[in-house]
Amino acid sequence: MDDLFWRAGMGAAVLGAVAGAIGCFVLWRRMAYLGASIAHMALLGVALGLIFGISPLIGVLATSIVAALLLAQAPGYAAQAGPSGNPLAALIPADTLIGIIGHAGLALGFVLLATMETVRADLLGYLFGDVLALNDTDLVQIAVTGALAIAILVLIWRPLLADTVSPDIVAAETGGRWAFYARGIFLALVAGLIAFGLKIVGALLIIALIVIPPAAARPFAKTPEGMALLAAAFGALAAPLGLWGAFAADIPAGPAIVLAASALFLVSAGAARLAR
Repeated sequence: MDDLFWRAGMGAAVLGAVAGAIGCFVLWRRMAYLGASIAHMALLGVALGLIFGISPLIGVLATSIVAALLLAQAPGYAAQAGPSGNPLAALIPADTLIGIIGHAGLALGFVLLATMETVRADLLGYLFGDVLALNDTDLVQIAVTGALAIAILVLIWRPLLADTVSPDIVAAETGGRWAFYARGIFLALVAGLIAFGLKIVGALLIIALIVIPPAAARPFAKTPEGMALLAAAFGALAAPLGLWGAFAADIPAGPAIVLAASALFLVSAGAARLAR
């Protein structure tokens, strides 16, 4: 049980730290709904991976990246980055289009998985995660991927932050080239985070782990970098707290981690209110 707990705790803590840092940009760019739709498409990736006989992780990663790039062309998000020329802009609001695509992908994933008798027992694991099933290989993969994601975020931090603060000025000064590349890389990071988070908190809860730690860190941050570091700390702290609560109350570990992150947000919000 000790090995089980420590593997689960370390894997979830690494994912929470990376999710907190990347989630700051999701919060700043108002992409929470976009991220949720990408996460919903992850279930379709699981189904496609099983159909084609490849790892579900590869299927989720491919589907999430494609979904991120497609959903980023929605009129509202594209308008944030610059003129989109999208003919759908006058017909369908951005949030409606994103919701349609995300939930259609979720429904299609359900339908495909329902036709596979051998994976029905794992459906709850795909939806809500199974962090206690992490093995040593999963732990190494999460650690390497998390370190790589943080390194990439550091490399694109300045152009992505400038594009987040004032995309028009960045476009005028640089032609928008570097901001465009940084934006695409960031969407790929979000997609990769969703893919690797599927096993820990599941397709329905991963966006919570991306959004809640930055929201908890926001009242106490004085700089963007400080907010990212504090959000990473909150995300990492939610893992052991959630696992302890799961063992104590005999509840599923993935949802317990998200509830722990939510509790940290409530404490943070209350402390910030008292401080004011």
